[in-house]
Amino acid sequence: MSLQLSPSFHGNIAQRLEPALATSSAGRDGGLVAYDISTAAGSPVLDRLAKALIEAGVNPDKLDGRAEGEKRLAMVARLFELPVTPETVPTSPQRRAPSPLPKWRLKRVFEYVDTHISDPITLAALAAAAGMSRMYFASQFRAATGLRPHDYLLHKRIEHAQHLLLTSSMPLVEIALAVGFQTQAHFTTIFKKIVGNTPLRWRREQQV
Repeated sequence: MSLQLSPSFHGNIAQRLEPALATSSAGRDGGLVAYDISTAAGSPVLDRLAKALIEAGVNPDKLDGRAEGEKRLAMVARLFELPVTPETVPTSPQRRAPSPLPKWRLKRVFEYVDTHISDPITLAALAAAAGMSRMYFASQFRAATGLRPHDYLLHKRIEHAQHLLLTSSMPLVEIALAVGFQTQAHFTTIFKKIVGNTPLRWRREQQV
């Protein structure tokens, strides 16, 4: 296997290459300079090149002239510790952040949740209230509020539960059903996760 470099590029690194690797030199016609890698067994340059190729995910035994120019230049630059311009190394395209849900759509969602707090509320229902598809609604809602729609819904249910705990003597099971939970156990689990205490203990602390 041989590594071929243009005369101009070769001129910048010739002093760093071992003479034993060179099998030809730049001619007057501006031809390529070839370095025979296969005949340089055990040389430091070969070891460094092989390591650089392996780290780059390339099998040195299968490298040929069809390898992408950018990849070869990046590997050679790494081998000889030469700077690589940003244009040489391709970068992955960045995804554009979703835009926040417009305030008027957000208001419709908030009103829907408050009105149907005791009912099962699905993502499709929230998206419909905003007049959007589920896919776009979820990302834009999170961009506007910092919460996923489901997390927002749980927080609102707990807020309503706190209001009932303070202003009524309703049993916990009735409060759980009134704010949209199917069981008291689930209500207690979510309440403690958000508030930091169980509904019963929180109610007693507020009454002291």
